[in-house]
Amino acid sequence: MLVEHHQYFLDFIWNNHEWYKIDNLNDFIRAITWCVVNIVTGLAYLGIPYEIWKWRKALSSRAANYLSILFVAFITFCGLHHFVDVIIMPTAPWWAILSVNLPMALVSAVTLFYLQRNRELLIKLLEEIGELLASIQLR
Repeated sequence: MLVEHHQYFLDFIWNNHEWYKIDNLNDFIRAITWCVVNIVTGLAYLGIPYEIWKWRKALSSRAANYLSILFVAFITFCGLHHFVDVIIMPTAPWWAILSVNLPMALVSAVTLFYLQRNRELLIKLLEEIGELLASIQLR
């Protein structure tokens, strides 16, 4: 009885269901690709909010602060979704999912790299925009 429950738990965790089994090398490659793509995307999605949080201080308005908080929360939950995707594995045709997820992982990683590389410039630009908006409101 304990062994059956243990096996059910393992099948649940590894998503070893009848509709998705790893029977050959192609299945294994698709599963590894699925996991890597979602982990890369998830890590990028968790890095992007960190960058946005740095910008939040450049624009001192209350609206910009609230928008930053909401955007950070949104992207963070998107990133967490990709970590959950590693556990649940795909239920749709693998080629359809990976045709979207592979470019998404690439774009996510490049976006994070670009944001980190240009952090100071982006903050400076946002500060200048904030100063411009403040001067317009004072008139």
